Amino acid sequence: MEIFMLGLSLRDEFKGRRLKGTAIELTNKNNTGATQVLASDFLRITYPSHDLLKAIEAIGPDQGRPVTLKGERGQGKSHLMGVLYHAFTDHSATGNWLNNWSHTLGDAKIGEIPLRGGMHVISESLHRQRYKFLWDLVFDNHPNGNYCRGKWEALGDKKPDVPSDEILLELFKHTPTALILDEFQTWYDGLTNTKQYPWRTWAFNFIQVLSEIAMEYPEYLVLVVSVRNGNTDAFQQIQRVNPIIVDFKGPSAKTDRLRLLLHRLFENRIQVDAAAIQELVEPHVNEYFRLKNIAPAEQERIAGNLLRPGHMPHTSWICWKIRC
Repeated sequence: MEIFMLGLSLRDEFKGRRLKGTAIELTNKNNTGATQVLASDFLRITYPSHDLLKAIEAIGPDQGRPVTLKGERGQGKSHLMGVLYHAFTDHSATGNWLNNWSHTLGDAKIGEIPLRGGMHVISESLHRQRYKFLWDLVFDNHPNGNYCRGKWEALGDKKPDVPSDEILLELFKHTPTALILDEFQTWYDGLTNTKQYPWRTWAFNFIQVLSEIAMEYPEYLVLVVSVRNGNTDAFQQIQRVNPIIVDFKGPSAKTDRLRLLLHRLFENRIQVDAAAIQELVEPHVNEYFRLKNIAPAEQERIAGNLLRPGHMPHTSWICWKIRC
């Protein structure tokens, strides 16, 4: 395979007979999900993309707004959420990772990003449909959850449809919490919403309470959710409190995605010489121009798709070579 003329080394997980996907899950049944492995191991396969660094800054100790990751499937939102989980739970590994990349990329600001401590982390991939009600997720996984659930249920006939802000604030004051909800829109849009089963309405009201607590009391609650787009009430309710939005359609998103993916595939991508990449890619580019009869005026733009800023070969070309 020509890619190995560059000295590229595939990570072990991609050396099997079948080409394994690069998708990341927060948890899985094999206990190899992003939140189930050591922070150092997960961060080792992670490139510090612009979107990722923005998200880490957004959950920092001086921030006071919920965070929304917005992008379609397959763009790396779950991978990013896995990094945020480790940023909360393992400062040492995350700090070392930031410092190493700060030296590698020659950007001192990367190593200066502050990390928030003292948070109990609850993370869930909601598309797995393990919870019908978000408050069950919170109560089941919080140190003071059983007490606050009992306090809510003890209200009897006066019990509201969703836990009140007072009960939730008591919960989070007991143990400050970071709540990371992946695939929130997928879960929300699939909820029943009838007069008999108004579950989506309840979810709408509950996420409003969480959003407002995260906005007014950021020292007690950090709320991070991922959505596919802004065309849903799942996003609009959080949008009301002016969250920090990490949009995977930003100006650097496509290049960032390529860098993240290539570092995920290869152990030593960052060490490969740019001139060697240029030399290997050039014949393929020229042949593409010849077969497609590309006008000279368009060639420079198209060539940029095969050699991105930072000298990152195009993903489709790399994947095609792996299969050959």
